[in-house]
Amino acid sequence: MSPIDKLSALFEKFPGIGPRQARRFVQYLLVAAPALRGEIAEAVRSLGAQTAQCKKCYRWFPTEDSASTASTCAVCANTARERTLLFVVEKDADIDNVERSGYKGLYFVLGGIIPLASEEPEKHIRLRELLKRVEADKPVEIILGLSATTEGDHTRQILAEKLQKSTSKVSSLGRGLSTGSELEYADPDTIAQALGNRH
Repeated sequence: MSPIDKLSALFEKFPGIGPRQARRFVQYLLVAAPALRGEIAEAVRSLGAQTAQCKKCYRWFPTEDSASTASTCAVCANTARERTLLFVVEKDADIDNVERSGYKGLYFVLGGIIPLASEEPEKHIRLRELLKRVEADKPVEIILGLSATTEGDHTRQILAEKLQKSTSKVSSLGRGLSTGSELEYADPDTIAQALGNRH
């Protein structure tokens, strides 16, 4: 396989990237300055060395962040955060967007959603880890901030059932989010509205 085909195949593994887009990325890199290609390669190499996954919320964070400790991210380590609220999201990118909405509680990253046909939810999300976190921290409210899609609703329903035994109130974002939308792409005002209308 040629270097062009190999890199194109690697880009195709990215979420939402098809063969034509992958090929465009490669064509761009071919005409880009060697210094830029080197900078990109170095940034990819440093991902593993300068990032870590938080042991509490499972988001990835830069290890040189002075507000974080070796095992927790800056958000989890921040004692000024509202520790009675736990916002459950599908992926890291959702947290960045929710932060811009003004939310001041804590987070938990599920790592995905549960496909409709799945009979084993634990294979697709961090269900055991979430239940363990809730049992240990006993938040007053757990906000299920999942995408307004069929699979997001399916995951929300399963989580609500699994969390019934906890003493926490379990709420979902209000429908400020349009059906079919992912939290990652919602604007901060829409997220703030959905937070305010949670039920």
